[in-house]
Amino acid sequence: MKLPNQWHRFIKTFQKKFDSEIVDDIVHIFQDEETINERFTTHEFEIYLPDYIPVADDSGGQLAVISKNDRDTKVYLTSYGTLQEKEFRILDRDLLHWMQQKFPFDQKESEMTETTAEEQAVFEKENDRLLQKMSQFPLLLNFWKKTYSIENLCLPENYPVIDNILAFQEGYSFSSVVTDKLIGEKAGDFKESWLVIASNYFADPFFIDFNEVQKNFPVYFAYHGAGKWTPIQVADNISEFQEILSKIFENRFDRNYLDSFLKELTISDNEFWDEVYQNVLDMPDRTEEEQNEKSDESDWREAEVYIIDIGPNKMKIISLLKEAYKLSGTEALQMSKQNRILYHKGPYKWIQASVRELENLGATIEIVTL
Repeated sequence: MKLPNQWHRFIKTFQKKFDSEIVDDIVHIFQDEETINERFTTHEFEIYLPDYIPVADDSGGQLAVISKNDRDTKVYLTSYGTLQEKEFRILDRDLLHWMQQKFPFDQKESEMTETTAEEQAVFEKENDRLLQKMSQFPLLLNFWKKTYSIENLCLPENYPVIDNILAFQEGYSFSSVVTDKLIGEKAGDFKESWLVIASNYFADPFFIDFNEVQKNFPVYFAYHGAGKWTPIQVADNISEFQEILSKIFENRFDRNYLDSFLKELTISDNEFWDEVYQNVLDMPDRTEEEQNEKSDESDWREAEVYIIDIGPNKMKIISLLKEAYKLSGTEALQMSKQNRILYHKGPYKWIQASVRELENLGATIEIVTL
């Protein structure tokens, strides 16, 4: 089973923040594909909820599920005894945000309003409009081609799924539905021309202003939940910001380097970089086990699995393509005729199940690290 990209991003962050799959003695997070597949099979998801996967449960039999489709990032509440999509309630907008809220299973009924067909149509239209607008700016798109998730320093940890970029703006430019705008032109309002390009663990946004394309998009930061948005410029342009993140990420185990590097950024008395620098000073000494983590980083580099020869089990491969891309049988058959088919993209560690699945069917595959 191919798991959605949002789950891969979530579980990577979860495993770095928690040393147990049980949170607060109540919530059980399913940490690997084997556990998810076991729940999926045992509780007959293929019959009742074929388009969803279980990701966590609690001691009372309640179950959190997500869609296999990355365009739908919501976390839904159901139970093992009621596996029906029509009975879903919304727990949160996405897995990472649910984690930030400490995995509640007790959202108020009034907060779990279903998205109507009309609201969904408006959302898709607005998302397409934003995608078309972004396509005009290669500099912006290039920023997301190489991202760096940096923990515990107030720096970006979360990035949008590009095809679903509008969902990443929820809580900033609009509330739970896209028609409920949060933008304005007064001081402290979130501006219509702003676009959130990343966020940190506390959901503080990093954003650009479309009106500043001539400046190559300076990057701003603002504290979430302060009652008003007060932009702090953190980089002169988006390419510079990406380069800063790259250097910090590559040297995140070297406190002496970070101390020296960040001192340069705090000279101008920048409130944001001052906080990042203070976080570096507060970093605990790393244990030997944590130091060894550096050598394991290759497990988390982004990679792609391509099918370059479908092999003898043609119909089984077509079935996998049909499920992975939500295609009709005819469309999956047509895709199977391509010389090189992208099958799975995600952290290197998590694509191995797809590699084994394809190789066991006799397919020839190619792995490309990004």
